[in-house]
Amino acid sequence: MVNIYRDNNSANAFLLLIYGLLLKLPYLLHPHIPVIEPSDGFLFAELIDFLQKPAAAFHVIYPILAFLLLFSQSLTLNRLMNDQKLMYTSHYLVAMAYLLVTSLIPEWNYLSSALIINTVMVWAWPRMVSLYNNPNAKTLLFNIGLGFGICSFFYLPSLFLLVLLIVAILVFRPFSLAEWVVALLGILTPYYFLFAYLFFTDQFNFASLIPKFAWKFPRLHLNYLFWIRTVLITLPLFIGMYFIQANTGRMLIQVRKSWALMSFYLLIALFIPFFSTTSSYTYWIMVAVPVSAFHAAAYLYPKKSAFPNYLHWLMILFIVTAFFL
Repeated sequence: MVNIYRDNNSANAFLLLIYGLLLKLPYLLHPHIPVIEPSDGFLFAELIDFLQKPAAAFHVIYPILAFLLLFSQSLTLNRLMNDQKLMYTSHYLVAMAYLLVTSLIPEWNYLSSALIINTVMVWAWPRMVSLYNNPNAKTLLFNIGLGFGICSFFYLPSLFLLVLLIVAILVFRPFSLAEWVVALLGILTPYYFLFAYLFFTDQFNFASLIPKFAWKFPRLHLNYLFWIRTVLITLPLFIGMYFIQANTGRMLIQVRKSWALMSFYLLIALFIPFFSTTSSYTYWIMVAVPVSAFHAAAYLYPKKSAFPNYLHWLMILFIVTAFFL
């Protein structure tokens, strides 16, 4: 199976659709109704409220939307990483890894604010690493800032992702005060239009727009399933990191910086869920983007394909078994 997705064959997109449907089938057959958490933003609450009426007669609308987001994210991330030439050849392993990793934890297959934010991050990350040679850097920075500002309307702690943008500007751009101002304007633009709309419609209530969030250590269920999932996520992650580090000498400086930013992205995504008011694993889906990139390296770089294949089928076996536990 891994060998199939090592090729950059356009037919693999269709195979990925079948692959994804099989992995996500239990969630399509047993729809999960999204729950609005206190740390979720007002825009996510409005979305769920909008979907309630059609979902009352058609519950499967929630898992269908979640699957469409996951599948589109996997293909988009895969294409953009191939375009950035972050590995020595083009392939579909990133897309495969993304669908596989998100199947390990049930909450990562539910429609959530964090899942929607991943769509923005899949779009924003390759644009951040392309800042170094972009003649329209100001336009790019404004658009990225705009995307991050909108993300905070879905999940306010996602504002910590701005640290990633700050690091990207420091790493990929020479200092320019104008570019920093433009990025800040992009972040503030959604808030400007929101406050203007609420003010002119006499609905302005600032306190009601701020979700509740505070530093909170999640209550992790440290059972055997937790530890198996942890091993299946971290083992390929560290293997992928090893191969990336081992091949840095053959990479262009730009590619090395891109992988460094991906590693920092992973750290930020691990940190953000600690500001949620829920103890579920839902918001940790934000780590799926960088984790999938390193998993893809673990599948691609080994000279012998036996280990990647064994690892892949071991994860599949656990996913199928966990459905019945």
